Amino acid sequence: MNFEHLNQMIKYIEEHLTENIEYKELAKIVGISEYNLQRIFTFLTNMSLSEYIRKRRLSRAFEELKTTDIKIIDLAIKYNYDSSMSFSRAFKKYFNMTPTECRNSLKTYKVFPIIEFHNENDMYEEFNYEVKEIQEKKLYCFGISATIHEDLLFKIRELYNKIESNGIRDKFIKVGMYGISICEDNGYKYYVGSELKIDNTETITIDKGKYAIFEVGNEKQKDIVNVYNFVYNQWIKSTNYEILDKPEIELYENNNCYIYIPIKDKQN
Repeated sequence: MNFEHLNQMIKYIEEHLTENIEYKELAKIVGISEYNLQRIFTFLTNMSLSEYIRKRRLSRAFEELKTTDIKIIDLAIKYNYDSSMSFSRAFKKYFNMTPTECRNSLKTYKVFPIIEFHNENDMYEEFNYEVKEIQEKKLYCFGISATIHEDLLFKIRELYNKIESNGIRDKFIKVGMYGISICEDNGYKYYVGSELKIDNTETITIDKGKYAIFEVGNEKQKDIVNVYNFVYNQWIKSTNYEILDKPEIELYENNNCYIYIPIKDKQN
């Protein structure tokens, strides 16, 4: 991953916070697809692009409330909110006070800083992986969706707690349990399931294709995230593969997790 290009993208975002920011323009700056840009940004920062842009807009709005006499409705329009009400709701959710309270308060509050990417933060570890052609596979899954990354993580935890408490996780694990992450323009979807058909599940198809498979070594979430960070931070720029705009897959079996990354050769 070229961190210089990511920093150029961050600069572009900062210069266009009062405008409609098109993800396709951001993807052009970085030189990857919109889909992979959103995935990589999330893994590097633990937030979505939309969250980052929202927090920076609210931070700029906070500063203007403190330093200018701009009307709240004008500030809402300036930072791409449909109404002063939607702006006030978002502002209060982030800063725990309304724009009016912010303007009248003598307190100081944190604002969200501009992100800067540094190559020296890369991990330099060795991970073994294999590349396999996978046949199309139908899975029977339970799923959740979310528009922001914080909600996604909460709902995923709820989903796993639910299938564990009702005994479904044990049934999935016996035949191999899959976790499927899908990143879309309007948010995220996550599915957990297996090849075992269970009532009230959704049918999800894993496409036939080439995948790079990374063994985590356990099922701990922090170690799974570390492997993803390695893939996007280090592995992809060290190989002749490109990551495809397809869902990522996690396979849980034998107290281990295997991460399947859809790939193609760069020359193709």
